[in-house]
Amino acid sequence: MAETNALSPITCTRKSRSQKLLRAGLLCLLGIFSVEGASSQSASGQIPENATAQESSSGWTCDAGYRSNGSECLAISVPSNAYATNSAFGRGWECHYGFEREADLCHPFTVPENAYLDYSGSRWSCDRGYQREKGTCEAIPLPENAYLTDRGYGAGWECERGYTQVRLTCERIDVPANGYLTSNRYGAGWACERGYLQTDSDCIQVNLPANAHINYSGDGWDCNRPYSQVGQICEMP
Repeated sequence: MAETNALSPITCTRKSRSQKLLRAGLLCLLGIFSVEGASSQSASGQIPENATAQESSSGWTCDAGYRSNGSECLAISVPSNAYATNSAFGRGWECHYGFEREADLCHPFTVPENAYLDYSGSRWSCDRGYQREKGTCEAIPLPENAYLTDRGYGAGWECERGYTQVRLTCERIDVPANGYLTSNRYGAGWACERGYLQTDSDCIQVNLPANAHINYSGDGWDCNRPYSQVGQICEMP
């Protein structure tokens, strides 16, 4: 019993110190939360100048042309020939159509002679009849019996109907008798009429045997039903 009574004051002292430390810690945490709560309420309760309250929450957003800086909305420095954007990211401004950004300035976009600005306002294309050569637009050399195209690739020209391209010239297509010009840009450029067989340079008439007719492709023959082909003639089976 004597030993128990001797240890009792030490135990009580340790418990008392622990309780004091615990209370002090709780008071400290309550103080932090109360300060944060007060500052949060004061911040959310006040809308700074050049800001608009958000409809979906109790916060606010800076107006166009201003950028958030803590609890303020500071004006964005917009250079000449530029406009403020409503984006919370990036520079906060973009150059007008026809101007390009260089550092923090907007300079007129340089368009070479015989060219035009495209829809983006920051690129250019050559006029019809001109093709890009490095940073310029040079006239397309047009051969005789050719016309300009509106495609942005290739030579920029095609031969007139009745002519075919041979390197950088347009040569006349020789159409044989019983032939006609086609719209194909490749091949001979001509075809034979129905009932004629095309060779390299001529249209040879198809010789029909008895009881036969011109076939589907128009350059040969098939036997009439019920005849069958035997060599170059049509015979009954």
